[in-house]
Amino acid sequence: MTSGLARAEPRRRLAVMLRRAALTALALWLVVTLVNWLTGRFWWWGGGAPLLLFFGTPLLLLAAVPMVALRRRVPGRRDRALLSLAVAALALIVLRRALSGRTWLWVVPDLVVPPLLFAAVPVVLLVSALAVKGVVRAWTAGFAAAALVLGVNQAGIGVAWGGEAVPAGAVHVVSWDAYCWNTTDDADRFFRYLKGFAADVYLLQEHSGCGPGAPTPIDDAELLRQEFPGRHIAELEGLLTISRFPVVAQAAVGPVANPYAPRWRHAALRTDLRMGERVVSVYNVHLFDMLYLTESPLSPRFYQAIQTMDDARQRQFDALAADVEANPHPVLTSGNFNTLPGMGHLRRMDGLTSAEGPLYPATLSFGGLRLWRMDWTFTSPGLTVHRYDLRSPAGLSTHHLQDLLISPDGKV
Repeated sequence: MTSGLARAEPRRRLAVMLRRAALTALALWLVVTLVNWLTGRFWWWGGGAPLLLFFGTPLLLLAAVPMVALRRRVPGRRDRALLSLAVAALALIVLRRALSGRTWLWVVPDLVVPPLLFAAVPVVLLVSALAVKGVVRAWTAGFAAAALVLGVNQAGIGVAWGGEAVPAGAVHVVSWDAYCWNTTDDADRFFRYLKGFAADVYLLQEHSGCGPGAPTPIDDAELLRQEFPGRHIAELEGLLTISRFPVVAQAAVGPVANPYAPRWRHAALRTDLRMGERVVSVYNVHLFDMLYLTESPLSPRFYQAIQTMDDARQRQFDALAADVEANPHPVLTSGNFNTLPGMGHLRRMDGLTSAEGPLYPATLSFGGLRLWRMDWTFTSPGLTVHRYDLRSPAGLSTHHLQDLLISPDGKV
């Protein structure tokens, strides 16, 4: 018996050392985060890294309630933790479905939790339930299963297009947030990337410079005519539409004041394109950001900005939806909606069909992780999407490029 205790002692010491190291790392991270926030430089020096750890914060906060409440009923710490996490996973999804898009208070939880976790966490909890026994296993599995059923359509998991022949003459469209346009100091490489797609229609966002009050206007009309000879070009506040089809009409959609970026006032640039015998309305979309990481989360101004921007975004969605609903033509609406899967704001697009391709169509990379879908394409009846895919930005942007083939009524 003494020999067994002796063998267990090194393992116990190692466990204690690892626990202390983890607590020390957590304490240091908290200090760095607090100092970072107090400086107000949330984004620029390390603010992004703490966000990776914040992914689990809403779930853990919700789990703390049943963890305390079930202390006497479920004495085993591991069993109670699993059950509490399952309860929290279900509660988080229910709260999101109820509050997202209805109150600005849910903007931060929406951003903190990558949508994929709404499916991944319940799956992990279902598997982990096998490690417990009796009624705790049943309750854990039950809550996790309910969370999975409700969370799958919140996770942004798509169904691939395929199995359909692409008709001759299908229109090739690319939609891309270029992120401050050409930031590589290599214009040739930038335009080679764009022209390499040989698209019929380019819907480009952030045709602008980076700077205060972005978008900062760019005057490169002559360069665009040289790079895209014979194309029809329409511009509006950083939105750039380049088309081989004639533009029969164009309009600015959704004028809304943006106090944080005064030059950025509209939700979309609408161009009506003559495609064969049909006119197709193409909306090049760039909605306002959900928040600006220029203020500390410890400052009231941080939350005032969120509330202001959420109200403005709601009005942008309303204006965009109203224009689409009144439009007699087939509609393609594409761009950077700055909106995540499952967010309540997307209810305004319910009359349209979302283009789906990759299993998890994440379009935005942050902190080296590609977990968020911010860019969307929607179509109306009368417009067929034959293919939808996402293409790497080749280091030119944080956004992947949307690449699709369409045709009005199946043909052009």
